[in-house]
Amino acid sequence: MLEIRHLKSMLAIADTGKLAHAAERVFLTQSALSHQIRVLETHYDITLFQRTAHGIRFTPAGERLLALAREVLESLGKAERDLIRLKSDQSGELRLVLECHTCFDWLTPVMDAFRRAWPEVELDLVAGFHSDPWHLLHEARPIW
Repeated sequence: MLEIRHLKSMLAIADTGKLAHAAERVFLTQSALSHQIRVLETHYDITLFQRTAHGIRFTPAGERLLALAREVLESLGKAERDLIRLKSDQSGELRLVLECHTCFDWLTPVMDAFRRAWPEVELDLVAGFHSDPWHLLHEARPIW
């Protein structure tokens, strides 16, 4: 009974906190999303969340389903990226030239996420002041 679309809906509800906004995110009307949730609740005979004046509050059952949604959708996304990579045999190099050392605060986690998603792409980072950064982007050798 539980489908990927249900998991996407649960995640949208958690992210937006409102059924109307969640419905837009998953390309449904608010009525259709409410119906989808009622079908799940009826099938499992359990309440997934409560509507409050401040938005939506998940019940323990809703929290469990939300945790499942995060886990499954993340794994599904990774599998889809793997299939795309296997089909196209994507590999290569991404070279970034930056002159701002404060960028490392936000760039390091972004680079880590990129490496996890695209392990076959070599990531070169060129830091420091350079008079001709465009030239550095086109050089074939890494500069550290």
